[in-house]
Amino acid sequence: MNVVIASVGLATAQGSVFDMTNGAVPRPPVKLPWPTGKWTTCHSSYGAAGVEPIRSGRDRWSALAEQALQECFGGNKPSPETPLLLASCNGAAAGFDPDNWRHAFDSQTLLEGSAWARKGLPLFSTSCTSGLHALYIARQLLLAGYADEVVVLAVDILSPASHDNFEVLRVLSDRPTPWQSASMGFMPGEAAVALHLVRNRDEEGVPSLDGPTLGSDLQGHDGLSTVLSELRPRRLKLILGQGTGPFQSDELELSALRANVSRDVPLATPLAHFGHTLGASSLLSVALAALTWRTKGPLPVLSMDEPAAIDGRPLSNGSAEGDNILVTCRAMSGACAAARVGSSMLSRSRRVEGWYPAGQQGVLMHPALRQLASEAVRYRPQAPPDILLVRMDEPLIPHERASIGGRLLPSAVLELTPGFVPQLIARCWGFVGGALCLVGNMDGDRITSEMVEACEENGLTVSRINLRGGGDDRAVEWNA
Repeated sequence: MNVVIASVGLATAQGSVFDMTNGAVPRPPVKLPWPTGKWTTCHSSYGAAGVEPIRSGRDRWSALAEQALQECFGGNKPSPETPLLLASCNGAAAGFDPDNWRHAFDSQTLLEGSAWARKGLPLFSTSCTSGLHALYIARQLLLAGYADEVVVLAVDILSPASHDNFEVLRVLSDRPTPWQSASMGFMPGEAAVALHLVRNRDEEGVPSLDGPTLGSDLQGHDGLSTVLSELRPRRLKLILGQGTGPFQSDELELSALRANVSRDVPLATPLAHFGHTLGASSLLSVALAALTWRTKGPLPVLSMDEPAAIDGRPLSNGSAEGDNILVTCRAMSGACAAARVGSSMLSRSRRVEGWYPAGQQGVLMHPALRQLASEAVRYRPQAPPDILLVRMDEPLIPHERASIGGRLLPSAVLELTPGFVPQLIARCWGFVGGALCLVGNMDGDRITSEMVEACEENGLTVSRINLRGGGDDRAVEWNA
């Protein structure tokens, strides 16, 4: 059974699909639209074209999402019965104070005015892999026959609070140099990416989707290399990777590619002309791969400044043909994923064989995370599942000891990212498969159950864990 990308909609710093495929010259980054301080290391960003800087939070998130959905459907309103899967690293958070952050994933507000406003949809939130995780479940719904079409929408926005958090982590740079020894980090960006997927559609001009395959890094285990070996990428014309830096992270990515893909295949990253778009970044790579496949010609937004990576692999000049493109992603949290866009392909699933040694957890600040870590081994299933799925009613709220001088501590920044939770459980279990996270209450349980049922009908085993409630006190339902 074939799953294809029927259409794409984008709202990015380089505009829409129409802009990119009709000769628009790539736009440079612009000065940050908010005041900077003495500790600021990155003073520029890639804001979405056509969205006023004054718009923020939910208003900004919704504006980007609306643009992408409208372009994806060509002005025709989709049926409210068409499943929509949402993805975002930070939701619509304009800040990380408790009230702002706990409502950042409220899809009823985010999708107000759309066909899905009253659905109560949870959001996939696993750092940079959020978009590919949503795409993975979309594929399962299609293959299981739960729907003939699915829409995947990934959105992340620029905000001063998010920028400050990355400054705290020291991963931003005014001069990003992907896959070079001088790489210090990335420049922030924002994007909304909408993909319309259908099954059993065989026609020219529509690219097929292979994967995603999912995995997790553990100490001594390279998750990205594992998902690449499962995908078995061959006869590739282009790789769209991360290249977010710092260099130590880029070298891990290059190493995984060297072990699985010919060194002759050129490499590119959307980071070069879109900035790092967080949870939308991996889905943006899939969308650009689909556009490259469809146009069969140069795509200037995939051109790189340097001719080669530090290991000698050629970097794209934007002219690569697009009949077989690999997309890779390794998130800071340890989540890894890969997919392939191109000609008709055979779908696969991966069963994790055996448990790996549990990794070091370090010192955990949030009490809910300490509870999870203390209970995890006791609730580890006898055999590894194919998928670990965590659902949270709301994201973890910053602890009272999580900030100094109004800035979150680096450990707190990492812990508050929803994707940290499934990766923590994966490390406690020694689990190297896909670890997903859904955030949001309302109808989240019913929708999550449908996703699990689709995976099981496709022969996959799923371990589901629920975190109920909010604040510091969470009731954990193991093997829900």
